[in-house]
Amino acid sequence: MSTTEEDPAHAPSGKPELSLPVLLACIALAGACGAVLRLLLVELSDEQFMRFPWITLIVNLTGSGTLGLLFGVAHAWPRLPRWTLPVVGTGFLGSYTTFSSVILASTSVQQSDVFAQLAAAEVIPPDLWEAGAYLVISMIFCTAAAAAGITVGRAVFGYTGERRPAPQEDSP
Repeated sequence: MSTTEEDPAHAPSGKPELSLPVLLACIALAGACGAVLRLLLVELSDEQFMRFPWITLIVNLTGSGTLGLLFGVAHAWPRLPRWTLPVVGTGFLGSYTTFSSVILASTSVQQSDVFAQLAAAEVIPPDLWEAGAYLVISMIFCTAAAAAGITVGRAVFGYTGERRPAPQEDSP
């Protein structure tokens, strides 16, 4: 008897899945943790005093690479619990790296008081070329970081192009 075909409450590994309310609570908790970590990194760095949002770029690069790695591992390793991608990927990494932080950092050139209103401090807004460079760098290098993460995740777990089936547990 296959646990995934006949009993939808079980994951491919044979372990019970999380119920929807528990899964949503875990995603929300992970999302809160990712957002707080990003906020701490930005606040500890005094990014609002920099002309170029280096910390936001680093956060987005590390988050994109980690999400790619997680995605690659999830496709290559069938024993990874199914809740891992929504909780760690969508919840934690989705709030750790946000497109809104990219937009906020780049639009401050048009509205120089955006950071000042948020941080209530003296702000050095980027010039137009710096904001444009930041957007281009973010799109290119975050995509490359995600692709590299997927490649490494698949390579580490021996992904060959086809998803390996999870070992079946025999039921009496």
